[in-house]
Amino acid sequence: MIKRGRKAGRQRYQCRACGRYSTDSQPKFSAQTKAMAIEMYMNSMGIRAIGRVLGASPAAVLNWIRKEHAAMQPKLAQALPTDTGTADVIEMDEIYTYVQKKPAAR
Repeated sequence: MIKRGRKAGRQRYQCRACGRYSTDSQPKFSAQTKAMAIEMYMNSMGIRAIGRVLGASPAAVLNWIRKEHAAMQPKLAQALPTDTGTADVIEMDEIYTYVQKKPAAR
């Protein structure tokens, strides 16, 4: 990293390998706040409502949810049972359904 001036009162750094810039500022939201947002989402709270409660934008909340979803996919793939190739037993009730249009009233 190379020091490359200041921006908004913060020191800027440039990566020697890729040329991207970054600052030494702390993240606005902690990991605990992001985990709370995920928990609220899992309890059927809307994205905009979560943003209002936590003081974050709905886009940020949606990004947190998407990142958590992507992180959980490999874990879920390992936890799912593998297909053994045999069929499961399925029982059905004796329920019959009949659907017909009612005749038009005259």
